[in-house]
Amino acid sequence: MLETIEKKLRSVRFRCSINLLLKHAGRVLTAVGIIVMLAVLIDRLLALGITDSVNSRAILYFSVAAIAMIFLLWLLKQPSRMQVSLLLDERLRLHERFSTTLALADSEDLFADAARREARHKAEQVNLQGHFPIRPSQCWIYAVNTWLIALALILFMPQKDLLGLLKKERQQQQHAEQLQKTQVDIKEAADPVKMAVKQLGEPELADALSKLDQAPKDAKPQQIKRQAIRNLGDLSDKIQQMQSGMKLDSVKLLQKMFKQLRGSSDVFSQKMRLALAKGQFSQASNLMSELQKELAKGNLSPEQQKALTKQIQDLAKRLQELAQKNEEFEKELEKLGLNKELAKLSEQQLRQKLQQQGLAPENIEELLRKASAFRSAASMCAGLGNAMAACGAGSGQLSGEGLADAAEQLGEFDALQQQLMLTQASLDEIGRAIACLGEGMGEGLGGQAPFMEGWSNRYGPGTGGPGKGYGPRGTAADDTSTQRTRLKNKPGQGPVIASWYFQESQIKGEAKRDFTEVVQAARDGAAEAISENEIPRKYEEAIKKYFGRLEQSGGE
Repeated sequence: MLETIEKKLRSVRFRCSINLLLKHAGRVLTAVGIIVMLAVLIDRLLALGITDSVNSRAILYFSVAAIAMIFLLWLLKQPSRMQVSLLLDERLRLHERFSTTLALADSEDLFADAARREARHKAEQVNLQGHFPIRPSQCWIYAVNTWLIALALILFMPQKDLLGLLKKERQQQQHAEQLQKTQVDIKEAADPVKMAVKQLGEPELADALSKLDQAPKDAKPQQIKRQAIRNLGDLSDKIQQMQSGMKLDSVKLLQKMFKQLRGSSDVFSQKMRLALAKGQFSQASNLMSELQKELAKGNLSPEQQKALTKQIQDLAKRLQELAQKNEEFEKELEKLGLNKELAKLSEQQLRQKLQQQGLAPENIEELLRKASAFRSAASMCAGLGNAMAACGAGSGQLSGEGLADAAEQLGEFDALQQQLMLTQASLDEIGRAIACLGEGMGEGLGGQAPFMEGWSNRYGPGTGGPGKGYGPRGTAADDTSTQRTRLKNKPGQGPVIASWYFQESQIKGEAKRDFTEVVQAARDGAAEAISENEIPRKYEEAIKKYFGRLEQSGGE
């Protein structure tokens, strides 16, 4: 009997359940929209970083929580059979027939039985269509409006900073980026310096190198850069002090003195003079060592020893003459308007004379340092001359011990020269690092002006000329560097375009190559003319004598 009523109740209950789900979904979405709207509003006004902390995982968790809340409310608010029957009686105006039938379902009273039959008959005639539609409730209007407002706030509301938190955060972030960039710049600038200084092999510089990696705590980037520049400056001072103590300045002056050597017509002497003039002390030392080996093997005849002894003695004499000159120091004195005769005084006498001239103490110390370097270079030059003079064992014979001593002394010069090159390379790297770290640390005025409209009839204050200016332009220069390379090409089958006879500065001497080639070419031409009977044979002897005398004259 109640099957028809139960069927109607199940249909109405299903529709009511769907509407209830939509109702709670609208309410929860409205609440979530209000929360999002308030969060965006507070974040845009106070810059608390709420929206920045939202990620896909947070959105997922929040969505799952909202869905769970919707279904929880839906399950808790499910309508009972009695509530559905009351709603059915109300919507269809059945005068409590369904609710009465449910209430008297278990009664055996005749009145209850008559009521149930009457309700079943009415239920068969009831049409539920249109009375229980499935549709969203009014909560969805609030939900849609709330989310539209939240979306508008997200898209169009500008960021404010009422509490100043955003400004502080940006300053901290900028400070961290500047600090990181400063550390990278210092590392990039210090790494080449470390490599160059380590090649010097001086343990005294280890402490100065370790300071390059130390940065003051809680310091600003500019302060860290200044400290790094100070450390580099201290390292440079220590290297310069070591350079003065190791007579490296004297090596520079010694090279200048050797460049005054003139050429020689003798092969061995010319090679030695050329090697000394170019500062190739290792090559000069090898020449002396090879000569010693040839002497030890007995490959040199007495005539060859005599000729080589004379060449070495002449070179030794020339070196001793150079050691007596003070031309470089005399030029330094003349630059300051001083008498060049002061170069002949001792260190104490020179100090007194310079003090009497009223020179500044730093200038006096600089001159005394240069005087000491000049004297040291002269002493080294004289020592090499004495060593070469001792190569002759008397009666025109070479001395193996003398050759070994001269080769050893030249080897010492080469070691000092290599140390000088490494020291200068270290100083250059330090200077380059200081220049790199010092970029942009000036606090002067300047820079590129902002864009301004130019005037039509004359130049205005804008960045351009008449009319529109260029506008703001970047002034930062890109990092550039140069690298010295040398290409060794392979000669082909064609003619030689050019050949190097001298590298760097040319050594003073007599050049006879062009003259000799001209004489030889003329001699070959005359011989060809005689062979072809263009010149009579009777003049052949006279022509030979002529070219012989011409070649002996050397173009004088």
